[in-house]
Amino acid sequence: MSSFREEHLLTILGDVEKLLKPRLNVLLLSDVTTSASVLRHLGHSAKARLWTLMFYPNGRNFTHVALSSEAVINPMDVFPNVKFGYNGRQLTAVMKENNYGYSYMKVNERRVFGFSFRILELLAEAMNFSYRVIPPREDEWGQNINGSWTGVFGMLQRREADLASDILTIHSDRTAVADYLLPPIAETKQVIMYKKEEDVDKDHLLIFLRPFRPYVFMIFGVSLITCIIFLSSIRLIHNKDQFNFNKCQTRAWTMQATTTTFEILGASLKQGSTIRSSRDSERVLVTGWWMLTTVISAVYCGTIMAIFAVKIENPPFSNMAELAARDDYKIGYDSTSITENLFQNSRRSDVMAIKQRVQGLSTRDPDIFSSNDTKHLQKVWDGKYAYISGLLLTAISNVNCKLKVIDTKFGRAFLAFYLPKTSPFRQDFQKSMYHLSDSGILQRTFQEWFPSSADDGCQVEDFPKSMSLVKIQSIFFVVGVGLVCSSMILVTEIVWYKTKHTMADHRAHQ
Repeated sequence: MSSFREEHLLTILGDVEKLLKPRLNVLLLSDVTTSASVLRHLGHSAKARLWTLMFYPNGRNFTHVALSSEAVINPMDVFPNVKFGYNGRQLTAVMKENNYGYSYMKVNERRVFGFSFRILELLAEAMNFSYRVIPPREDEWGQNINGSWTGVFGMLQRREADLASDILTIHSDRTAVADYLLPPIAETKQVIMYKKEEDVDKDHLLIFLRPFRPYVFMIFGVSLITCIIFLSSIRLIHNKDQFNFNKCQTRAWTMQATTTTFEILGASLKQGSTIRSSRDSERVLVTGWWMLTTVISAVYCGTIMAIFAVKIENPPFSNMAELAARDDYKIGYDSTSITENLFQNSRRSDVMAIKQRVQGLSTRDPDIFSSNDTKHLQKVWDGKYAYISGLLLTAISNVNCKLKVIDTKFGRAFLAFYLPKTSPFRQDFQKSMYHLSDSGILQRTFQEWFPSSADDGCQVEDFPKSMSLVKIQSIFFVVGVGLVCSSMILVTEIVWYKTKHTMADHRAHQ
């Protein structure tokens, strides 16, 4: 019944009672207003008794409820079980096994993701329900095969589970068979995981050339030669009275150029000069050169110092386009995960290049599409293998700091729990989930399981370290080259002066 006034309903019940004496059994289906009218009337009767259904550890059973006209104004008061959440009712939660060996909790001898299981515990505590964690039929996230889903989402589609309490990405393809809970439990994106290569420097002999690119050295050399030519020409023009250009023009130019060259080179090495510029044109040119060399030398010295003091890691690739071009690297991902959905819907050139590479590699190695994370991790450990997956999945794998990740700038999404389509529990779960989010419990739980990179437990190497001879061997080679050049010049000078004196003595005897 619905929309009946109290007196009309009681009149009907009274007439039925007279016809069915001495016992009356009535099943009344009514709205809240009608139920309140009946309960209010029964509250005035001393013979009235009321039992309501409640959940007990051994199942549902009736419990006696006190009845009075004052207590039943709100009909919800006669159902005490609503005041205690789900009263310990057991729900079935499906969770995929955690194959990463890190950030897990053991449930029924199975490893599940610790972060999502902790949220399930918080929800059960807030809503007063118990749970039974079961694995999916196929140990995978789920893929759509002709309308039938496998894995976790297949369990929800067949309603074999009440809840999927796992780190599941929100995606439009999945909403066809399940409803996600808001707010999301975390944010994720697609990243590339690879094994860190051994840090071996192959250019110790040329370490003194690292601070600048080759074209910088080339431009500096051209500037050096140009400055020498201009400064030598200016000084020759200003001091033309000191030279006899008719007789010693070549010699005068050579002497002036040599002096200027050593002066300019000395300025480049931050050395002083005993030559004083007496003309404004000289001063302007020399001042400009000193400003240039001051900046260049400061940048060079600072960069050299940083090379020795800071450890720079050069990844083998920085994005998906570079990865696709690396023929020496194999690529793989879980074809039942959200990565497959994202790749199918993307039209980005780098994503399509990755997909084409993986399709070609799968003909020789089908395991690159495996839903078993352990197989992918083993390939990563073996080296020269890139595993594309969600950020949280790769973050929990970095147990000994040898696995690195690179952001793909692709596939940013949110993670959430899922319920079967049109589940009656959705409103209650979302209310509790919003409470966990607004109170900060959700964020604190995330930080406990996924600490920041500064707290990841990786050992930070101390700098500066003791410098090895191999690291600075190039400096000794530079000194050695300088000694060789100096010796050659010295021998040349000795031979020159001896030849000059011999020729002078020969002329004197003549």
